[in-house]
Amino acid sequence: QIIYTHRAKMVSPLMTLLSMSTVSLGTPLAPELARCNPETAAQIELNQIQEGAVPLLFLPQNQGGDSPACLDGSPYGFYFQPSTTNSTKWSVNINGGGWCYDEVDCLCRANTSLGTSKVLPTTGSCSCINPNEDGSMDQDCNCIHMPYSDGASFSGFRSEPWAVPGTASTITFRGIKNLDGIIDFAMAHGMDKATEFVVTGGSAGGLSTFLHADRFAGRLKAESPGIKKIAAAPVVGYFLDHDNFKHTSGFPGGPNSPAWSTPGTGANYTMWMKYIHTMQNLTFGADGGLMQACQIKHLDEPWLCFMSPHMNDVIDTPFFMFNSKYDAWQLANEFQSNWVTKEEQEGVLQYGLDFMEQLQPVYTGGVTKNGAFITSCICHGCPWPALTLEGKNPNEHYADWFYGKTSGIDSMHIDPRLPNGNGTLTGATFKSCTPYPYPQA
Repeated sequence: QIIYTHRAKMVSPLMTLLSMSTVSLGTPLAPELARCNPETAAQIELNQIQEGAVPLLFLPQNQGGDSPACLDGSPYGFYFQPSTTNSTKWSVNINGGGWCYDEVDCLCRANTSLGTSKVLPTTGSCSCINPNEDGSMDQDCNCIHMPYSDGASFSGFRSEPWAVPGTASTITFRGIKNLDGIIDFAMAHGMDKATEFVVTGGSAGGLSTFLHADRFAGRLKAESPGIKKIAAAPVVGYFLDHDNFKHTSGFPGGPNSPAWSTPGTGANYTMWMKYIHTMQNLTFGADGGLMQACQIKHLDEPWLCFMSPHMNDVIDTPFFMFNSKYDAWQLANEFQSNWVTKEEQEGVLQYGLDFMEQLQPVYTGGVTKNGAFITSCICHGCPWPALTLEGKNPNEHYADWFYGKTSGIDSMHIDPRLPNGNGTLTGATFKSCTPYPYPQA
């Protein structure tokens, strides 16, 4: 018998769609872990769970090395708000929080809310992302909020604890088991009767949405005979395959050294993803978080299937993506520049062009089942309600796509302007658009 535990009474609060879900700081990092990725503390601060009235639940650990688990081995925790009106609509919200780029980095996360369920709030919140035709969101659905505690977008799996070099510690990689456990839970709690399903996530959760939309869909098609609509809505999850400005490699030093994961000396994003692929054992089988349809494309470079531009064209589930072509996190952590010099500023403009080039597989030849809202605001936690293209905000375009009012290339809404709308996205309304120097110095 599967038993799901909880700590609080179920109530029904909702979060705003596309808000960046976050997690509490938890225990401070051990001072001796001087090799920690400096981004870890920032990710913890930026990704804090918004406390509400939805209770924290835990997946059971009754399958030995196949059991769900966080990086520290603790049970995977999540939040579930069932419908109060017997709705058959379902929403799943997946948290972000970057990635741990090597074993020490994962160990640094393991005593925080990005790696353990022990410090998660006993109550959280969850918001429906099933749109109404006017762009508002349905106020009642069956809603699951998935905290992020594995460091690899719910994609890795090793049955045994993994040693951390230079320490006596181990870490646990069970991301895909956490995801599969959530699907099992949902099916046991009414998702077998679902008629509509949407999965979303922000940042690393956006990558999770790209990676696992078809995994959710496969189970729904097999086990939910009444399902009529399955969609995905990844938010700021389209991370480029891109070098950094200084072309640094993280060597000498390499993985598990400060040089490896520090922007300015670190490896590029592609090298980080390649190391995660090996470290966390990302595979294409039943225990793997990567799509088999992508494996055929990249037999010699399987880690590319962990990267949005290389696997989005094999995703069967229709998706509507929300992203900036000048994503602030990517400029800081992939491009790794602070845009001081003219050369760096020109590099930012080139990054936007590279984004559009790598976005092409989403709508090759103008034929697509997908949709997008691509802003020029330099943001990661973007001011979505204030942004408009063609007279509508992102949610309104999302709803038009969802209900078939737009299709094909007409569902791709892309701001053609330079950063921050050629410098027009300013003031309090657009304070989350990082300023870009106009004119260029």
